[in-house]
Amino acid sequence: MLAASRLGILQKWSILAAACWFVACHKDAPEKPKLLLSQKSPAELKQLADSAHKSLDGLAPLLSALNEKFAALHPQFDALPQDLPDFGPTRAKFYASDEGLGRMNTKLSWLRGQIDAALKSGDGAELEEISQSIARSYQEIPQVERIAIELLHEVPPFTRMAAELEARKQAVCEAEKSGLAATVAKKLSVH
Repeated sequence: MLAASRLGILQKWSILAAACWFVACHKDAPEKPKLLLSQKSPAELKQLADSAHKSLDGLAPLLSALNEKFAALHPQFDALPQDLPDFGPTRAKFYASDEGLGRMNTKLSWLRGQIDAALKSGDGAELEEISQSIARSYQEIPQVERIAIELLHEVPPFTRMAAELEARKQAVCEAEKSGLAATVAKKLSVH
């Protein structure tokens, strides 16, 4: 019985060791083959790069306008208490969108460098991929714009709620102070 138990444990350890060996030997996935560089003339590459730069230049003012909208929303959202009832989803949407906008801004400068690197290396396929990425960014702008407008309309009720809660808290504090002051005055007059 003891031997059978040890044999079972030994078999399990053997299977585990074989699995670890298999994973260790195959942990590096084979590299994807790099796409063949598209054969484009230097003039075609220059035209693709210029077109991509022009598209990026058109994207910059759109992102700038969105940055201004979110900069205007920040003071409103930052001033609200985090524990405000039902505010969590709206707050999360605001900060996630703001973070996404920050990534879009960073992507803009990164893509400029990628365009120059692809042009230098003569990689037409990379330039075409960059152009597609820029086109996707143009498609994302209206989505972020819509979210900014939604947030602009969602924040006023929470601002009013926060003001009402603060007013109630101040009223309670004043009432406690008044009651405490009256109690202290009453006790002092008795003595």
